[in-house]
Amino acid sequence: MENKEAQVKEWHSEFESAARRPLKVRFKYSFIRTYKPVMDDSSFRAFATTAEYRDWCAKNLPNWLGYGREI
Repeated sequence: MENKEAQVKEWHSEFESAARRPLKVRFKYSFIRTYKPVMDDSSFRAFATTAEYRDWCAKNLPNWLGYGREI
């Protein structure tokens, strides 16, 4: 129980510290850029139909990205 209370106090302290930062700084560090294979390898893609898009996703994207038909 003490460990959980200490962890909550630490989180609260970190939150208060972050809340004191200027908004510009909070925005700068709030977004984490994650490379997505295939998706980030081209600057532009266009599809004539949703079916074409779904077919392309099924054939080209890894399942862990979450663009497949099955969850």
